Amino acid sequence: MEEELRCAQCTGFYHVPVLLACRHAMCLACARDLQKPAVVPPRGEEEGSVPPAEDLHETSEVDKLSVLSDADSGVSCSSRPTSLVGAPEVGGSSSSSSSEPLPPPPVYTITCPQCSVATPADEAGAQGLTRYRVLAAVVDKHLERYQVAEPCQLCEGSGAPRPAQVFCDQCLVFYCGPCRDSCHPDRGPLAAHWLVNVAEGRALLRARRREREGRCGHHPQEHVSMYCLTCRLPVCVLCLHHGRHHAHDVHALNAVTKTHKTELSQALQQLSEKARAATEFIHTLKTLSDEVHGNCREVEGVMVAQVDALVEALQARRSDLINWVRRQRDNKVHALREQVQDYTHTLQSTTATIHFCIEALKESDPASFMEAQEVLEERVCTMRREWDQTMIPEPRVPPGFNLTLDDKTLLTAIQQLTFIQLKPPGTPSMITEECSAENNSVTIAWAPHPTSCVTGYTLEIDDGSNGPFREVYTGEETVCTIDGLHFNSIYRARVRAFNNTGNSSYCEPLCLQTAEVAWFSLESIHPDHTISENGFTISCDSYEHRVALGSVGFSRGVHYWEFNIEKYDGNADIAFGLSRIDICKEMILGKCGGSWSMYIDNERSWLMHSGEHFNRSAGGVRTGDIVGLLLNLPEKTLGFYVNGELQGYLSLTGVSGVLYPAISLNRSVILTLQTGLKPPKHYLGVPPIVEA
Repeated sequence: MEEELRCAQCTGFYHVPVLLACRHAMCLACARDLQKPAVVPPRGEEEGSVPPAEDLHETSEVDKLSVLSDADSGVSCSSRPTSLVGAPEVGGSSSSSSSEPLPPPPVYTITCPQCSVATPADEAGAQGLTRYRVLAAVVDKHLERYQVAEPCQLCEGSGAPRPAQVFCDQCLVFYCGPCRDSCHPDRGPLAAHWLVNVAEGRALLRARRREREGRCGHHPQEHVSMYCLTCRLPVCVLCLHHGRHHAHDVHALNAVTKTHKTELSQALQQLSEKARAATEFIHTLKTLSDEVHGNCREVEGVMVAQVDALVEALQARRSDLINWVRRQRDNKVHALREQVQDYTHTLQSTTATIHFCIEALKESDPASFMEAQEVLEERVCTMRREWDQTMIPEPRVPPGFNLTLDDKTLLTAIQQLTFIQLKPPGTPSMITEECSAENNSVTIAWAPHPTSCVTGYTLEIDDGSNGPFREVYTGEETVCTIDGLHFNSIYRARVRAFNNTGNSSYCEPLCLQTAEVAWFSLESIHPDHTISENGFTISCDSYEHRVALGSVGFSRGVHYWEFNIEKYDGNADIAFGLSRIDICKEMILGKCGGSWSMYIDNERSWLMHSGEHFNRSAGGVRTGDIVGLLLNLPEKTLGFYVNGELQGYLSLTGVSGVLYPAISLNRSVILTLQTGLKPPKHYLGVPPIVEA
C-alpha cells in the first residue's frame, strides 16, 4: 500500500499530512508551497456601503463554489472560513441579525495537484487545514515496520540528505553522524541533552503528538471525550456544557467511533469479497487461453478433414484458411491477456486500499479515526461502485470460434472458399397493439428481425421528460413491464438485439403515456388491520395506532385522494398523511422523521412531523365526513381538507425520494379510500402554513 502513503506533490512519504476540501491529502509543507492569495471582489469605497450587485453575485458564486466542493466530497474542513456558509441575498431575509458584519472572504486558496480543486483557507492558510492524523500514524507504522531510513533534518546541499542516526529529545531533531558532530557536539550545554536512536525518537515524537492532538482545540487543558454529530468534530466536556456545542447532538466519542468502525469494516468485507471474486475470475481468464487453443485445434482439425476430401486444387487454399484461423486465435489470446492485465492492475489498487483501511482501523485514537472515517468510507464506497460499473466478470472475447467451413461449394469456386461467419442481428420491431400503459407502469412488446440469429435484447426508456435513455432490461424475452414510473408523463422506449458478433441498431422510439392521476389501494402487513378485498376499506382491531400505506409511491406531480369516514365514535385519533416505505408501522403517523400527517379527533386537529405538533385548528370529524389530501410535489406542499374546506398545509421543502400515501388508525374507526380524483381547482398559489 506504499502508493497510498506518498504525497502526490513531493512524491515522498507524507510528513504532517493535511486534508483538502477534495478529500485528497498533502504534506503540510507542500500545502504551504501551493497556497496562493484568494481573488476577492473589491468592496465599496465608503465604509459600510453596499457593494454593487455584480460584486455580491461574484462573491456569492465564489462561496457557492466552495460550498459545492465540500458538499460533493462530504467533508467540511475545520479551517473553512465562515463566509463559505452562505451570504444573505440582496434584498432578501437572513437568519442572522442585520447589524452583524459580513464574514470575511477566504484569504488563501490551495489547489490540489491531483484533481485541481481549490480549497479555501482563512488567514491561517495551510496551517489551519485539518490534520490527517490516521494517515500520519499509518505512515509512521510503515516506516518503522519496513525500517525505512529517517533523513537527517540538517543536511544541506543539492544531494539527498543522509540517513539519521540519532534523535535529540530536547532539540526534537534527527541528526546524521556528521551533522551531530558539527551541530550537536557532546560538550558544553548540549552535553546534557538526551540522544536516542531513530526508532526511539520516532516513538517519542509519536507519543508527544498524540498527547497534543488528543486535547481540545478550544480548551487545551481538556481531553476530547465526546463527538458532535452536528459539527462533525470531537469535543471536550467544557465544549458540551459551556461552549458552542451545548445544544448540538453530542455522543460519546468511543461509541461513535465503534459504530463507524463497524460500518467501515462491513464495507471493507464487501470490497474484499469483490477482490477475491476478481482473483478467481483472473484465474478463469488465464485458463480460457488454454480453452482457446483447444477450440482452435478442434476447428483446425475439422477444417483439415474437409479440405483433404476435396481435390488437389484446395491444398493451396487450405494453408490460407489455417493462417486466418490462427490469426483469430492470436487476437483472442491477446485480448484475454490484456483483460488479465487490466483486472490485475485494478485488483492491486483495490488490495492497496484494503490494506490501508485495515491499518486505519487499527488506529487506537478515536478522535484521529473519526476525522478520517468519512474519507475512508467514501473511498471504499467509490471503489465498490467502480467495481460494479467497470469490473464486469465476463471475458472480452468468447473462447469459441463461430466458424463453419462451407464444403458444399463447387470446384470452380475454390478461390472464393471462405468461412460462414455469424453477423450482427437485424433491428427488432415494436408490436404496438400489444404495448400499453396502465397507472404508473408500461408494458412493451417487440418482435425480432425475421432472418436474424438473436442471443438477447436490450430495452431502454427515458426519464419521462424527453431526457437520456437508460437500460431497464436485458434478456431473451420479447415483452417487459416496467413499474414505478412517474404519473402523467410520456416515456419513450426503444429496443435492440444482440448476439456474439455485435448489436443491432435501435428501433424507432415508441411513446407511451402513464395515467394522469394515480389509482391505488391500501396495503398493510400488520395483522391488526382488516382491509376489504378491493383494498379500499380498512379498519383496525387494536387500541394502539397501526399504519397502512398506499400501493403506489409518488416522486413527481400533483395528486389528490380522499377518505370517507364510515365509522367513528369520537374517542379515537385518526392520522392522514405521507410516509416513506420503511417507517415504523406501530405508532401514530407523523411520530417519526419519515412521516408527515394531520391527526384529528371530533373537536380539533394538529399537524405533526418527527413527533412535533404544529398549527392546532378547531373543527373535528364525524361519521360521514370526507378528509382529502393534496400532494403538490412541484411546490413541495401537502394540504389537508375536511369536507372540501382547507384544514392546514405542511411544507415538504428539502424532502426528496419516493413518498407513499399513509394513514394510522385504531379501534372503532372504518375508512374508505377514493383515488383517481382531480385536484381541487383552487389548489394553486396557496402558501404553506407550517414548515415541517
